Amino acid sequence: MSLWVLLLAGCGPEPVSFSFDPATLEYGIVVFPPEMPDEGYARMTLSITNTGETDGNLTLPEPDLDIFCIAGFVKENYPADLGEVRPGSTYILDVGLCGYPPGMQDLLVETGFEVETDGDPAVLEVAATFIPNRDTD
Repeated sequence: MSLWVLLLAGCGPEPVSFSFDPATLEYGIVVFPPEMPDEGYARMTLSITNTGETDGNLTLPEPDLDIFCIAGFVKENYPADLGEVRPGSTYILDVGLCGYPPGMQDLLVETGFEVETDGDPAVLEVAATFIPNRDTD
């Protein structure tokens, strides 16, 4: 029976290791004029690097689309298979802001979105912070 448990334990997801650069998307004060650019406001580049020793497949579930605009993806694309990232390789996402939670104007918004892996951990958290400022001109 102990051999059976060892065999089952060996069938679990392999450990994967990814890092984000920047570690947190810190947008600072973001001005939201009435007309939003196609790529969203204050776009930043997020690098997701496989720092482990095994390949890892990444999937982007639907983020909060009232807050995040991720270049190249629309509502119909989610969940988006980002593909396999080999050790030492990097996947790049351009992440803009589409809006902010109601009542948060001029207040610090701490939010984020998830990236799923086929390994352990199964979910990676991308953190983001910003202070929305509504431009009424």
